[in-house]
Amino acid sequence: MDDKVLKLLENLNGQLEQIQNNMVTKDEIANLVTKDEIANLVTKDEITNLVTKDEIANLVTKDEITNLATKDEINLLADELHTEIQAVLNEVKELRHDLNTMEIITTKNAFDIAKLKSVK
Repeated sequence: MDDKVLKLLENLNGQLEQIQNNMVTKDEIANLVTKDEIANLVTKDEITNLVTKDEIANLVTKDEITNLATKDEINLLADELHTEIQAVLNEVKELRHDLNTMEIITTKNAFDIAKLKSVK
């Protein structure tokens, strides 16, 4: 039993050493990219020259923004649509009621026809 435990511990120790050998050290990480290298990738001037304020201002003008629908117009349109949807819903309910009435009458007529046939 002790031999098995000893072999298991030796195996675990070997695996631990492999993991430690494969790990990256702090120095290796620090040497990957320095702060200066990062700072030299893109300068502040290059970033500010990508798009100018005038180019941004010309994308959408104030007039184009004011010509968009206002919140009140959207709310008014929503209210109108709600009214129309409610009217359609009411019509569907009426049609459903009428259809149920027709079904009842048709069933009664079929029953009456069956009674007449049985009398003959």
